[in-house]
Amino acid sequence: MIIPPLQTEGSKIKDSRGNPVALRGFDFIELAYEVDKLRGGATLEKRAKQFKNIGANLIRIEVNYDHWNANLNTNDDDKGNRDFIMEATEVFRRWGICVLLDFHSGKPAIFYTSPTAWADWLVENLVTPFLDNPYVVGVNIMNEPPYGQFGGVNLGGGVTSGYWEAAKIVCARVHAVNPNLLMIVHANMENERGFCPILENDPIPTPNVVYNWHFYYSYCPAFNTYHPWGSLDPDPTYEDCKLRGQPYYQSYAAGNLAQARQELEQVTYEKFLWVPNELNLPIMIDEFGFNGDELPHFSRRKCPNGHWEGQVRDTLDELGNPKKPPWTGTVYCPIDGAAIPQPAPYGEPGWPQCFEDYLSILNEHGVSWTYFGWWPKTYGGYGMVEHDMKTLSKVGRVLSNYIPTPISPIEMLIRAALSAASGIGLIFLCARAPSETT
Repeated sequence: MIIPPLQTEGSKIKDSRGNPVALRGFDFIELAYEVDKLRGGATLEKRAKQFKNIGANLIRIEVNYDHWNANLNTNDDDKGNRDFIMEATEVFRRWGICVLLDFHSGKPAIFYTSPTAWADWLVENLVTPFLDNPYVVGVNIMNEPPYGQFGGVNLGGGVTSGYWEAAKIVCARVHAVNPNLLMIVHANMENERGFCPILENDPIPTPNVVYNWHFYYSYCPAFNTYHPWGSLDPDPTYEDCKLRGQPYYQSYAAGNLAQARQELEQVTYEKFLWVPNELNLPIMIDEFGFNGDELPHFSRRKCPNGHWEGQVRDTLDELGNPKKPPWTGTVYCPIDGAAIPQPAPYGEPGWPQCFEDYLSILNEHGVSWTYFGWWPKTYGGYGMVEHDMKTLSKVGRVLSNYIPTPISPIEMLIRAALSAASGIGLIFLCARAPSETT
């Protein structure tokens, strides 16, 4: 069981009793898309119950700078975006669900030139207001930062010295205000190339820093099958993926699942898992997605005449109308009507084994994670649920098997009583997977 606050010790995240924990859940992107309400008139209590039943012990809440500052109200109910997010953290606290606040979007330009302004905003908005809520266990100081805009030299894979030095300043400031808060920091190189080598000789010296990366499985086959570099060859062997260091795509496509799993783990280790294993530093992945064997909408094609490239959803049917996946029959170029080779049948070869393998690899290595995310599953999308916002999609059904098992209400009461007896006070506890060892 997890009792916040949390601390890092070497590569481990530990609770207040010193037990190693794995935080696992998903992104509550409904708050980001709906701003200050939920779909279908649902309540935060209802969502919290759903999340608890699935077994999540961590929910990532995305914060938009502009919506938060304006406390944007879209439905005239006297409760804006900031109010709604703050209410959500209290509801999740009552349900014993931990929260990661993610500074996600709307980043102002001044943050790239003034680490002090960046730190001031984080402290004032995402740190100080939650000092009395131990279930707000972490803050992502900036989601997918545009490294180049911070200036400085390239430390590897696009991570710049300007960004790295600014992150050090921000982490030190946040830690000074709340030493119990985990600080999630991007240290991943561009195009999923792995963690930056800077971690070997210059990790951020502040305690409780956790290094973060993102991963989307659909990237290689989607862009390779509809070759954005001009080829019309569907490349069924995925040789280009293999040359780019992603051999597992070809193995999954060929049905060599044991080999594919081994390759996926090896590549994941070489890019990311080496950091906790060789540097003894904590890591997590707070955003990743699988399409569920479907081609994502951003896959690209080039017309046979070679002068037009667009997304697959921009192709036409035989009557000249826009055609969206799944495709049957021939598709045509929007410019001149020329027939385009039929799209490949699957965007994720080996589904669902590829998804199960990735989740099991993360779990076996004790990696904390949040999946992207709680939103309806559209064709080629990553969503965990259907449009009713409660029925798990095929992605959600697989994911739910790897999230910690929820604890029963009776067990929650027993644990709360034990906590009170030990002097900790009446406290709801985050769920913990029974397979984890302490």
